[in-house]
Amino acid sequence: METMTAKQTGSALLESLIAILIFSMGILAIIGLQAVSIKNTAGAKYRTDASMLANQVIGQMWVDDKTNAALVANYSSPGGAKYLTWKANVEQALPGVASNAPTITIDAANAATVTIRWQSPGEGAPHNYVATARING
Repeated sequence: METMTAKQTGSALLESLIAILIFSMGILAIIGLQAVSIKNTAGAKYRTDASMLANQVIGQMWVDDKTNAALVANYSSPGGAKYLTWKANVEQALPGVASNAPTITIDAANAATVTIRWQSPGEGAPHNYVATARING
């Protein structure tokens, strides 16, 4: 009977260490899920901001002079006066816009295409949002 007890000495310690190891792996997995969740939330915020900024400039086009010449002069990239103001707002709201400038093109039928590109920190490729609207006068 005495030899059986001697062989089992320390088994409680070993079981405790294994339980701590399993618990630690679970905690690390939860931390990893939290990090992915934060990254996805930031990405959703950037997409929402890009959509809002594109709709904002399209709304400005709708209330301004709707002639093709005025729209091109004011909003066409890279030199339109109101485009430059809007571009500064985009650069403040989204990361990585300085190297991926937003564009606005307006064709002869007053179809405006707004393209916004941004690059989240730590990501290799830029994201983009494209909105198209016909500005009728």
